[in-house]
Amino acid sequence: MAEVTCPQCQTRQEVDPDADGYRCIVCAATWGFVRCTVCGERYHTRPGTRAWTCPNCGTPHGRNRRGISRVGVPLPLLLGAIIAIGAVVALALTLGGDDGAAPGHTPSPSSNVAPLRKVCRDLVDVQLLREDALGRAIDALTQDANALRSQGDRKNAAAVVDIVKAIRTYTEVAAGGGDTVAATNQLLDALAGVKC
Repeated sequence: MAEVTCPQCQTRQEVDPDADGYRCIVCAATWGFVRCTVCGERYHTRPGTRAWTCPNCGTPHGRNRRGISRVGVPLPLLLGAIIAIGAVVALALTLGGDDGAAPGHTPSPSSNVAPLRKVCRDLVDVQLLREDALGRAIDALTQDANALRSQGDRKNAAAVVDIVKAIRTYTEVAAGGGDTVAATNQLLDALAGVKC
């Protein structure tokens, strides 16, 4: 038997280690258990809880990108973001090549990559979700937004600026705590604004 402490009345009691939940022997509160898919820690929840954020590592569980609960979604939202970014970048590289040139054509060193294609390539650094890679992405995407603006493409420039803001918010939350679910949703929403 494993010992747990009721979060409501702080009473220690024994439960089966494989139990999905229990009813407190003192206050009669009903509790369920959830396990983080990233760090593996197990936590108390109210029965029927489908969306929660791990207090140990901050990983959101059981939410779609709009923050609406879904049943049976074991992957953290962050992993979904990485997959989505990877798919956008892979599609852009497949459809447009490295620089948008015709197959077999080697561009001259002075040729410029179309700004929107460069945005899609620069999103590669975002999928790493490391501080140094996100910093590079912020710098590159800021330049891309300026290039789009100078070509008169204000809509895509604004979308890229939104991505930069979302990346900054995400890095601030990751560094000092905060609502990782909201930061990840903001990043996903911003990424949806650019069609690679």
